[in-house]
Amino acid sequence: MAKGGNSHRNTLKNDHKPFKSKHATKGQLKNQYKGKVEKTTSNNKQNKALSKLERKNLLKQTREQKILETKLTKKLFEGNSGASKIITIICLTKDISPETIANQLFDTEESQEKIQFNHPSINNIKINKFKTNLKVVIPDHNNFLQVLDCARVSDFIIFGLSAKSEVEPDFGETILRALLAQGIGSVLGVVPNLVSSYPKRNFQLDVRQSLQSFFNHFFPVEDNKLFALENETESSNCLRYLCQKFPQSINWRDSRGWVVADKVYVDDSYDGIVIEGTCRGTGLNVNRLVHIPNYGDFQVDKIEKIKRINNNKRNEMSIDEDVEDSYLPDSSQDDLDELNPIDPGEGNEDEDMWDGEENNSLGVKSEGKIYFNDAQNEQNGVKRVPKGTSEYQSRWFVDDVLDEDASDLEEEPQIEERDEKIIDNDGENTTDYMTDYAESEMHIDLSPEEEQRQLEEYRSKLAKEDLEFPDEIELHPNELAREKLGQYRGVKSLGNCEWDVNEENPNKPEIWNQLFKVSNFKATKNRVNKEFIKNIEVQSGSYIRIFIRAPKTISENHNPSTPFVVFELLRDEHKLAITNFSFENWEEYDTSIPNKESMVVQYGPRRQVINPIFNQASNNSNNVHKQENFQHQGMTTIATAITPICFTNSPVIYFKINPENEQKIEFIGKGTYLGSDYSRIIVEKIILTGHPLKIHKNLVTIRYMFFNPEDVNFFKAIQLFTKSGRTGYIKESLGTHGYFKATFDGKLTSQDVVGMSMFKRVYPEMSRSFSEYE
Repeated sequence: MAKGGNSHRNTLKNDHKPFKSKHATKGQLKNQYKGKVEKTTSNNKQNKALSKLERKNLLKQTREQKILETKLTKKLFEGNSGASKIITIICLTKDISPETIANQLFDTEESQEKIQFNHPSINNIKINKFKTNLKVVIPDHNNFLQVLDCARVSDFIIFGLSAKSEVEPDFGETILRALLAQGIGSVLGVVPNLVSSYPKRNFQLDVRQSLQSFFNHFFPVEDNKLFALENETESSNCLRYLCQKFPQSINWRDSRGWVVADKVYVDDSYDGIVIEGTCRGTGLNVNRLVHIPNYGDFQVDKIEKIKRINNNKRNEMSIDEDVEDSYLPDSSQDDLDELNPIDPGEGNEDEDMWDGEENNSLGVKSEGKIYFNDAQNEQNGVKRVPKGTSEYQSRWFVDDVLDEDASDLEEEPQIEERDEKIIDNDGENTTDYMTDYAESEMHIDLSPEEEQRQLEEYRSKLAKEDLEFPDEIELHPNELAREKLGQYRGVKSLGNCEWDVNEENPNKPEIWNQLFKVSNFKATKNRVNKEFIKNIEVQSGSYIRIFIRAPKTISENHNPSTPFVVFELLRDEHKLAITNFSFENWEEYDTSIPNKESMVVQYGPRRQVINPIFNQASNNSNNVHKQENFQHQGMTTIATAITPICFTNSPVIYFKINPENEQKIEFIGKGTYLGSDYSRIIVEKIILTGHPLKIHKNLVTIRYMFFNPEDVNFFKAIQLFTKSGRTGYIKESLGTHGYFKATFDGKLTSQDVVGMSMFKRVYPEMSRSFSEYE
């Protein structure tokens, strides 16, 4: 009995097993494994689960790395002779002043001495209680660029919020969005007038909660608290926070060496400028160039490491007595050449090749091949046409629309000289021509006046359809398309067409072959950064003196109320290259931006004036991308220009300078630096449109695309398309006004618009330094 029971249970279990058989049908296998997907990674490797020991080891390594970073940061700022924490005070409303915030926060017993804060100004403060040095920067709030410059070198940014006024979108919110787009360190918010504005505590709580909600919208971190500076306890806690908190790093800034100068001066014995300050970021190498914002790139003649002693004692010592170590450049020092040297005689042969190709080609280039004008060859051929058809009328017929078995066919007469009579048709209504193709007997050329009238009427209607054809252009009847558009080519698919990166082109910039070329930007960037870290001579936290080979006027023109900053450049970052930036419109900027519009781009430590080419952010395998004529609100495109290369991941902001007020700037976009790609091909697309005049099944007569038969024959190899999705090709030219016959893969309607897409490679333009713009 037990055996039978087990057998019954086994039978039930087997009934629920999936069907398995050597002879399972396709449908059975599909149902069996329906919905099951094998989990794999992007490189088709199985995910391997880590063991407990491996997980513990990974956590240990992560913890030790964080401890090491904390120790390095602590070492940078600790002690009376440690580096100063740079603090910038920015008020987001105009009813409060940064001087008031500075006095409330730093006018305490912990500070060394009484300081009178001005606007703008830089003040060095020593907090004895916490053994911390602070450099308090108050920028000119009316100068937006100065606010950005001060914020990008700050360890902490104090944002002042008012208990009475709301933050205005065109001032306070713009500052916040710009700093977030630029990259920002540690932040904290203060309210200098909360108690005086609302003496009752319950009102204070409501206002404080509202301000905290606004602040958390931009900085959603729990540590970002608001401090009411009128409360002595909160003011003391805010100061403690600044002195004991380790600042947050900015990746693009701290991945290179940089210095905020404590002193900038000139020495009679040295033909250049000298700066003193604490080395920050990764470190410095004397062989690399340095970039001084708003002035340019310069070479370094010497770096001296100075003993870390009290500043007052250092002032009493001579320059030579306080030098601990000295670094001089060697033969590997970077030069100031922006372009690679050109080879004598280079380019002559290529130019001759292009001229020869252009002069000898009789047809358009399509799919990488030159299609020659075979109109003369067609005249020598024999075509079968209906009896009684003249030579002129025979041009209406093509082989694929004639019945080969018809009894009324005869050989086309071979006429060497044609003397045809053209019927004058002035004033005739063109709508009568939209009849069945079979009813027509012959093509009639209109008078020039009537042709012009119908053309203007047609183009006025097409103006309303501009959104559907954004790349459409119009030819003037007197223009020769083969001359104006001779550099364009036909392409069936932009995503998989063959396009030679190094092809010769008369539109190529003269410096194109001298640009810095990077075949694999990601690998090159990693190599350059590793090489830089390996060859660091001056470590972060060292107090140094830098001798820079720069004009002495820089020291004389420097505004002492603003930070003087020096950024170290990585190898080859002075070279010009094809650089790409992502671009999206600023939140409040809803105006369409034309292609090649002049603007200022800020990326990393640089600002350049560019006229970028907007192109699609496509991912084509052949690296060919279509140019955009406009950057519209909501679009994300790529802005390409010739600028100095950068080997760090940097945020990007775009703005314009008001010509009437240079201190007022208008933000127009933001994005990310994408690197350099020499092989990126950008092509301009144009669409020539034509109007169907006569339709017979899939054979159509088209006008207004060209205006002479030579242009028709020149571009006849390029594919046509219609608004309804039909495709076709030009069969032959008709008459003398650019009419032609074309066959399509389906029947057209009289409302269809026929288009021809053509493409031409375009090249980015040279940028210039923002210092030259100013």
